[in-house]
Amino acid sequence: MNILILILGIIILSERAIKWVLIKHFFQKAKLESELTIPSQSDQISILQPILSGDPTLWDCLGHNLALKTSHQLEFIWLIDQNDTPAQIGCRQLIETYPDVKIKLISLPPSPNQISPKMFKLIAGVKEATGNIIAVLDDDTMLPNQAFDQCLPYLEKPEIGVAFGLPYYVNFSNFWSTLVSSVVNGNNLLTYIPYTYLINPFTINGMFFVIKKEVLEKVNGFAALDKFIVDDYAIAQHFRQQGYQLAQTPVCHGISTQIQDSTHYFNLITRWFIFPQTSILKSSHFQELIVFYLIAFLPTMFPLIVLIYSLLFPSVYTLIYAVIYFGLNYALLTNFNQNYLRNATPKTHIIVLILVQILLPTHIIFSLLAPKKINWRGHIMQLNKDGGFEFIQRRDPP
Repeated sequence: MNILILILGIIILSERAIKWVLIKHFFQKAKLESELTIPSQSDQISILQPILSGDPTLWDCLGHNLALKTSHQLEFIWLIDQNDTPAQIGCRQLIETYPDVKIKLISLPPSPNQISPKMFKLIAGVKEATGNIIAVLDDDTMLPNQAFDQCLPYLEKPEIGVAFGLPYYVNFSNFWSTLVSSVVNGNNLLTYIPYTYLINPFTINGMFFVIKKEVLEKVNGFAALDKFIVDDYAIAQHFRQQGYQLAQTPVCHGISTQIQDSTHYFNLITRWFIFPQTSILKSSHFQELIVFYLIAFLPTMFPLIVLIYSLLFPSVYTLIYAVIYFGLNYALLTNFNQNYLRNATPKTHIIVLILVQILLPTHIIFSLLAPKKINWRGHIMQLNKDGGFEFIQRRDPP
């Protein structure tokens, strides 16, 4: 029994150390490749942004991207709802503030029933795009300067159809926003990067991704995906079925979401953990599921396991082990924050990232037991077993 506990303890500690090494290697390799890559000619990039008002930081996020520094030519295609008056007003004000930036503002009617509101907008946006590169960017996402210079070379690699980035959260303005940001910043790199050393990426981060327009046309655009609410996984599978692969790029981009209260927090977190149940866990290949459980799912339980064991079996050895484990966690999260996430997490909040890691299993268990119903910015939706959905209640016009 003691030997078994010792082996388990080594595995749990090694998991963090090995992932730290792999993540460091990932960014070092990406930096080396970028230095060896011959700069390509300037591309024309059409940035599709479905916009929905409501978040108080929305206009700062949109304005940030309008001031983006890049060697490429950009056109922004803003896709808003006809009945979203605040979006109409706010977008027009930004267009006046940035007169030198090419922006197309497109107002659309509500999406038909059982049609994804986001995908409905993207399909309309592609028709207006003039660039040879299509970028999809969520309205709460802020790209770093030279983001396209970093990610576009990945589209030149053989068989790559979609290249995507790594999200982190920047909003620590209140308690609930801090919790959400801590969930992401304490787990994103540990989840997204290491498994790509075992298999090719099998999903994307839908907050930001790029595709060559000619490739998008070859796969019939987004037309076949309008009934899937988990759009990032649906897009990934659509391209893979057409023979294309996905590329995880080192572009780390900030996201700002202002969480209003506990209800808003639990709606968002529940949505995040329900989505994989209706996508990855239902339609992935056996090898992908094994990697998902061993590399992503199971390790989320480790911080809680270490804490519970330390409390149930207190001793000098368990105390030393717990200090080493959580100290390693603190060190790697601090390193990630400084080197890759642009110090998005205040130094005083690194400890919160670890506390949230301990609480994360309870969120996962809750989502497994919760009804497959989500609240997406005011839209109440029921998820179906086939990956589709039905509107229970539409968002009221602002």
